[in-house]
Amino acid sequence: MFSLLAMAGDLGGSIGPGIVGRITQNAGNNIKIGMGFGLIFPVILLFMLFLLYRKKISKH
Repeated sequence: MFSLLAMAGDLGGSIGPGIVGRITQNAGNNIKIGMGFGLIFPVILLFMLFLLYRKKISKH
């Protein structure tokens, strides 16, 4: 189980910046657009944590 979690973390740590780099290059090397797109990842994380929190509260 630990190895699968470690592998998922490694993939996330390499795929996310790779996507941001690709978006930056396609936008004419505009780093602002790339970093703006990179904000999607933490927003998704916060949204998923909020959903899990609501699910936990509704079970009680």
